[in-house]
Amino acid sequence: MKTQSGFTLMEIMVVLVIIGILSAAFYPAISGLPEKAKVNEAKSRLMAISAAIESYRTTEGEYPTDYLPNGLAVNSINNRSEALFLALFSADYTGQRPSEEWLVNTDNDEATRNLTVLGNRSLFEIGDGWGNPIAYFDSLHYGDRRATIIMRDIEYGDEDEVVPHRNSKTDSYSAPNSFQLVSAGSDGEFGTDDDIYSFTN
Repeated sequence: MKTQSGFTLMEIMVVLVIIGILSAAFYPAISGLPEKAKVNEAKSRLMAISAAIESYRTTEGEYPTDYLPNGLAVNSINNRSEALFLALFSADYTGQRPSEEWLVNTDNDEATRNLTVLGNRSLFEIGDGWGNPIAYFDSLHYGDRRATIIMRDIEYGDEDEVVPHRNSKTDSYSAPNSFQLVSAGSDGEFGTDDDIYSFTN
């Protein structure tokens, strides 16, 4: 007498239900992994840029300015970020630089003359892991003005503004004697909870 092997329809359904329950239980933990990795990469990038800024200070005796030279830019967008780029990629500067792969140009502008080791007039910004400019603030100019920045994923001409971080208890500027770096985080919008800061008090 032959015995039939295989699964019944009911057994298959039970297995599928168990797989569904396990998937639902583990999905939140697994689905957030790529985004967490991106955030960690952005934090590492900010730390590397901070180290380059400290190297600049050691070499040049002061932090890079967040002001562009007069008459160099054709617009007032991304200027603080572009000033940091010019300082760290200056043809006259021989210290530590961030990776060229991190450079972005969300406003597609050029300087009136070439001042960098890259051999062109592009006014780049140093970007975060999402391709948006990282805002840079020199403590000497915290109160002067907001930084106006064009983000990668918004329609050209739309701008975002960012201001230096303040201590929530004292309302004084964080890192009052050095600098601040700010990434807009995964949402690409400054002033929201996922902003990433790098500064030392």
